[in-house]
Amino acid sequence: MLCPMRAQHEMRRQRLREYLVFRVKLIEFLDIVGLWRLLKERSVSSKTPVPRTCRDFADSLRTPLLSWFALFIDKNGMNVIELWKELFPSHSAEIDAAWNRMKPAWDILRTFRDRAGFHGDKPLRFFNARREILVRQNRELIDQALVEFQKLQVKILAAESSELRDLPQAVDEFLTELETDHGHSHYNRQEFKRYLMIPGN
Repeated sequence: MLCPMRAQHEMRRQRLREYLVFRVKLIEFLDIVGLWRLLKERSVSSKTPVPRTCRDFADSLRTPLLSWFALFIDKNGMNVIELWKELFPSHSAEIDAAWNRMKPAWDILRTFRDRAGFHGDKPLRFFNARREILVRQNRELIDQALVEFQKLQVKILAAESSELRDLPQAVDEFLTELETDHGHSHYNRQEFKRYLMIPGN
């Protein structure tokens, strides 16, 4: 049985590793958001075998964007709301308030992800789920939830340097462990610098 201090250390270590996974997926999510917004505002030449407009591309990107979002906030998924509160306790009240503003969109997002996002359900359920996110009232709830999530994650990212000072060391230790486990294959630390998890240019 681990002593309390050791157990606390192991718990912190595990949470930082969970946060590491979230941060990688967050950057991917933000890349998708950036492309989605760009495509909604500008034109793009299609390299696909069928004619596709800029709006078509944007609509396609909406599917992984909303599915990713649902994965983040799902209590049976990454459950980032609770993870944030644990790692950034001084922001707990703000996180809870933002989550309460996101919550009205949750059932719509979960249904979309399960039936038409990360999965493809029976045809009727699949197309009904796609239709539901386009209903004006639902679309407004989803847009508001996305705005709340993005505003919150900007503040959390800004707080990392002062409130999550052990993150760079945790990343480095984990990558070293992975390299050892995989026969000293080298993990690209430059990539993690671009993810803003290891200091450096």
